[in-house]
Amino acid sequence: KLQFLYLIGHKGTRSMLPWVRALCAAAALAVAVSGDRADDWLVTEVTDPAVVLQGRGDLVITNGLVTRRFATTPAFGTVDVRLNATTKYGGDQSFFRAVSPEAVVELNGTAYVIGGLQQKSGFRGYCNRTSLAFTAGPAGRTFTYVNHTVSAPVAPFAWKPGTRHSVKTAWPPKGVTLSVLFAPPPAAPEVHVTVHYQMLQGVPLMQKWVTVTAAGGAAVVTGAAVELLSVMPRFGRYTPQTPYPTLHFWPGKDEDGAVPAEQPLPLLYAKTDQAHGAACVFQSDWPNDHQVIPGCPTCKDEGASEPVLNCSYTSAPGALVSGRETFESFVVEAMVSDSEDLERHSLSRHRVTYTLAPHTTENPIFFHGTDSTPAGVKAALDQMVEVGFEMFIFSFGSGFNLESKDAAYLAELKDLVSYANAKGIEVGGYDLISLSRVVPAEWQAVGNEGSACMASGWYDHLLGAVDSFINATGLSMLETDGPYSGYTCSATNHAHHHNVGDSVYRQTQMQNEFYRKMRERNVYVNQPDAFFFQGGSRTGLGYDEQQFSLPRWEDLSVSRMWMYDDLYSMTPTQGWMFLPLSQYHAGGDAATFLGHDLEYEWGLAQYLGAGTAACYRGPKPYTTDSMKAILQKWIGLYKSHRETITKPVVHIRRADQQSWDGWLHVNPFSSSAEVGFAMFFNPTSAALNATISVDLYYTSLETDAMVSVDGEAAEQVPLRRDYTIVLRLPMA
Repeated sequence: KLQFLYLIGHKGTRSMLPWVRALCAAAALAVAVSGDRADDWLVTEVTDPAVVLQGRGDLVITNGLVTRRFATTPAFGTVDVRLNATTKYGGDQSFFRAVSPEAVVELNGTAYVIGGLQQKSGFRGYCNRTSLAFTAGPAGRTFTYVNHTVSAPVAPFAWKPGTRHSVKTAWPPKGVTLSVLFAPPPAAPEVHVTVHYQMLQGVPLMQKWVTVTAAGGAAVVTGAAVELLSVMPRFGRYTPQTPYPTLHFWPGKDEDGAVPAEQPLPLLYAKTDQAHGAACVFQSDWPNDHQVIPGCPTCKDEGASEPVLNCSYTSAPGALVSGRETFESFVVEAMVSDSEDLERHSLSRHRVTYTLAPHTTENPIFFHGTDSTPAGVKAALDQMVEVGFEMFIFSFGSGFNLESKDAAYLAELKDLVSYANAKGIEVGGYDLISLSRVVPAEWQAVGNEGSACMASGWYDHLLGAVDSFINATGLSMLETDGPYSGYTCSATNHAHHHNVGDSVYRQTQMQNEFYRKMRERNVYVNQPDAFFFQGGSRTGLGYDEQQFSLPRWEDLSVSRMWMYDDLYSMTPTQGWMFLPLSQYHAGGDAATFLGHDLEYEWGLAQYLGAGTAACYRGPKPYTTDSMKAILQKWIGLYKSHRETITKPVVHIRRADQQSWDGWLHVNPFSSSAEVGFAMFFNPTSAALNATISVDLYYTSLETDAMVSVDGEAAEQVPLRRDYTIVLRLPMA
């Protein structure tokens, strides 16, 4: 039994408290930001602007949700970081613990501290504001503050909001960028370091990156720590030496003596915008811990065994800085959550994704065609129009050749694309681009033969071939298998890197650039890796490929379980699933869906009902009128509720195949009255009379909801004091 319900209601209003006040005083830190928020940013749109404020001897960057303060004298450095939460979630609170280097850049093998601010007291267990005093660090290894500039955010690539039913939001995002210039000490390479801080409107996110430019000299960037932030647990992870609250897990430690992973999520969730070569981790500043805090030998104190956020390169960038080349680091994306609750943490991450990568909300319904003959493609396209598909993808193994220069083949593809476009359908195709890609010897990754080096002439060849193919045929979608995966290349004669030292850094840059260029051409990109901040749209959601060779019911059940889990970390439109209409790897007839109406309907219901795309892969979408009717039903439902059904979910119950399961999509900022859409499944062979409590807090409803079940007339249901409603659903 499959059931769905949607929710209609009037969204309540919430008052907002002013959160910024400027103080003119003779104190060393003369700008103050304070006040608990009255509005919950996850259900009320925050319109407070992101701003930079300057006082006497300090700077503040804030957006009303999170605030970071810097001292500019006697040296530059972070002296406070605050979460401006609602009273329910702790109110205005600092999570700053101790001064750390603003960044560390290693030039020609020598580490230099950026900023140089130090605290006079060596005690780091917590921040004692009453005795906090600062000094400047040793001059010989410190880049010192010169000046700063304030600007608006710049979009990483051109994109039009609303494309392919995506969210209509500001692009680039509204916000403010603070760029701080630092000069080198005597005897250091003549380069300038700029640290960039960025905050965006409406999300508790701190962004940070570093650029190094030549100032008359040259150097190789052999390492970089972009963010070093000493914080308190709960904001940082508990360290192995910290007495950990045992109520969260069974007492004990794992085999390595570390704190078990079952500790609650840190409230400071930090990651980089790169798919490879960099990471954010929490280290311990306990003196006997083997981990080294970059550039800060004094960041170890017997009174402290607390977390330090370290966002650094895991593979030395090895980037040359000269008159012709600059170094630009990865971007730290540090989200500050106000709760350890998994659902709230998950929804917070999704809101940040919508702000940083709104193109990932594009959501075409696509079909993977395996018959690439003109007759086969046109037959599939005709069926797609009948049932509502929006994009045809020449699948892997179909014989499609994205890099062909054959004039007759290109003319044939152009005719097929024109045929599809006339019916309102876009066309894309598959290509293997880097990992495991066989290329001529001069473009191979030396030391990793069997894969292409993305910083060789292969990049130029691939980009040129794709551009030519798109120009010749009108293709508007790419499914790029095997993107660059982080391997080195020892070549010294490749076009876009110098040697093995900079090969990971430069290959990552070139792969990023490839996806940015595709996005700027309005090409929709599927890629099996996390290139979302560079323009990629989707990656695999909740599966291992072998499960699609399982018998149909086992495949559907496992897929629904794993999809439910992955929707904590990804939005529905960031991932794809898979439904084999014809055999994929193995499994034969028992694993394929053509001709099996009940299983096909379940697949459509759980994938479209989750707001995610599945690769419906085969020669054509249906073979019978009954299958056609099923497709029309579920694609029609998806399109009718598209704005809500593609939004993040509140998890209700994970599938275990022994009772009902389901989830709720929430859309508190809906452009219509619909703010929620739920899907429920009864996979058992017995009829159920389910009593289900559904939490509607994140829909923004406050008093009552109009609830429609299975498309029937809506009924008014009051919300209980905890924002839940109780549904009694007969599930035959």
